[in-house]
Amino acid sequence: MKIFIENTILKSIFFILFFVFVQQLNATAGRNDIKLQKASEDIKFISQQLVKDYFYLYLNPQQKEIKDHLSKELLQLDSKLRIIATSTKRDSTKKILTFLAYSRKEITKSISKPYTSENSTIVLDYSEILLEGAGKISKEHSYTFSEEEAMLINAKNMAYMLERINKYYMMLLSGFNDSNNIKQLEHAIASFDMLLEKVNNYTYRGDISIEVNEINSYWKVVRGYYLSLEESKLSNILYISADYLEDLISKLELYHNKSL
Repeated sequence: MKIFIENTILKSIFFILFFVFVQQLNATAGRNDIKLQKASEDIKFISQQLVKDYFYLYLNPQQKEIKDHLSKELLQLDSKLRIIATSTKRDSTKKILTFLAYSRKEITKSISKPYTSENSTIVLDYSEILLEGAGKISKEHSYTFSEEEAMLINAKNMAYMLERINKYYMMLLSGFNDSNNIKQLEHAIASFDMLLEKVNNYTYRGDISIEVNEINSYWKVVRGYYLSLEESKLSNILYISADYLEDLISKLELYHNKSL
């Protein structure tokens, strides 16, 4: 009888320890997955930011500090690629990273050269590979988000979409004004509207609600300028406006990140 009781106790301890071990593994996997999601969203953002700044510099060659922005964005891209490389064990993700690293190399070579139609096309093509690859990694490591995680990713998507809007705006001003790019600009604006609607449906309390109101107010103003490209060409104003909106959006990211 005593041996039976001891065996039962040992089995119970084993199952408890095993349960704790599994929970720890799941927690670690969860932390890695959200880390990968955030890094992927950041790469999507940087992929659009690089192109926006590249074309903005072409439109405003006197803005020498934009070259520094481009250099910093490439360093940020390196950082996000390292996060993914150290957080995943999936071979498929590592293969995608190979393409992203090569794309980074080709973009760096092109933006270091004087602006030409050929160089701009290379920057565009490889930025799309960055965007597509980041989306694929995000999908591979997707899971059911908590409410706060979902709102964090939503905020990151807002920043990404704002960069995408500005990318197409700067491209159109630079002569890439075919109907497809106009449609892409309009689609990005509509997508931002939907992301902002999610923010407006979330209950924010305290000082952060002031930032939400400011995002709504400011977006109503600049949205019309993006859509009236033929009437007004405001590369400087909209570049600065995007920076201001992204600063407000970053406060949403911080708010939801703290709640994880």
